[in-house]
Amino acid sequence: MAGFLGADPEMLRGHGRAVDGGAERLEQLTAQLDGLVGGVAWQGPDAEAFRADWAGRVRTGLRGRVGALRDGAAELARQAEEQDGASGAEGDGPGDSAASAAPALEAEDGIRLLAASAPLPAVASAADASAEIGESTLDFPGTGLELAPPATEHRVEVGAGHEHAPDGSDEPFGLDEDGTPIALEPSTRYDVGEHGTYYTDAEGRIAYVEADGGGQEMNPNLRETLPDATYHVNEQAYYRTDELGRTEHLYVPEVVLDRDMARSQSIQSKIAERWDMSGDGTSEPVEFNAGHVLARQLGGIREEINYTRQWDAVNQARSGEDTIYSYESLMADGIGEEDRSYTYETRIRWGEEQPAGVGPEHGSEPWEYVPSGYDVALHEDGEQIVEDHLPNYPEGATFPR
Repeated sequence: MAGFLGADPEMLRGHGRAVDGGAERLEQLTAQLDGLVGGVAWQGPDAEAFRADWAGRVRTGLRGRVGALRDGAAELARQAEEQDGASGAEGDGPGDSAASAAPALEAEDGIRLLAASAPLPAVASAADASAEIGESTLDFPGTGLELAPPATEHRVEVGAGHEHAPDGSDEPFGLDEDGTPIALEPSTRYDVGEHGTYYTDAEGRIAYVEADGGGQEMNPNLRETLPDATYHVNEQAYYRTDELGRTEHLYVPEVVLDRDMARSQSIQSKIAERWDMSGDGTSEPVEFNAGHVLARQLGGIREEINYTRQWDAVNQARSGEDTIYSYESLMADGIGEEDRSYTYETRIRWGEEQPAGVGPEHGSEPWEYVPSGYDVALHEDGEQIVEDHLPNYPEGATFPR
């Protein structure tokens, strides 16, 4: 077959998997955007025209692109099979082909898919897409929290026999026995069964996690958290950790209400503590509760990622004062009694002031640290009604050394 330009079948299959992964990410993003568009409290002719354009043109177009990408992935797989057949019949292998001559596939709607060696571009996050239409998704940006996983080039199923498989259902994925993150393949999606789905960045570091929590069985990866990672939990809440694995950002696009959700007394008793704090020449006992970052009745989970040491004056009801409790109650009552919708966001501030024996040099767990305060943003039916800062201990107070 002189003059025939073939292609490496394994490269074709690899790019087919990458294209299929891109289709899946685009489908997820479309669903997220559909929820955001439907959840905006906006009435009038402009609102109706915008929603009609989204449903009739944009969403339909995105779904068409998903179908085209999946057709392209299937075509790449078919081309790989044909190449295998041609190589076997004619003796032409990848060594006889031009490496740059991977085929360009054209879908019915005119989209061209090139099986090239360059990685696929990253799919825009929901935050990027929201910014394109002039909306600000996050009130407290800057932590690195993302609303969609990063683009990946590979996908790995981590079954029982895999080298990185957790030793059991109560052991976390991605951490060694000392709690140190293990080295993983870069730009790869790891599917780890009930432990969740993990996405690595270009350096092989887990940067994004999709996981379920709060059920009958605790999720160990929401107990032992990774540093500098975004967690999308129960397809509802987004948590972001800092360099020490401490939760520093919570974002809930649409708060739910479930008054029957149970608490975990074992976690709460472990995290709660009391110290005598001094300030202005005085000393006073200050009690810190195991405060939920997101309340259980509002969909919060009972794993450690959802707890911080919270001053009882912030965590509990105080007559005439704004507290975490009062904002949680406002949302619960608004949802349950008035059918209102809420977007809730908290930025946790970690100051230098810490109890004796708590710090990186002591190998402290993330939940052992005491925040300096909380920034809270709350939207009701699309309108911002709260932007507040709540200190987490009396002004000027310090921990004794």
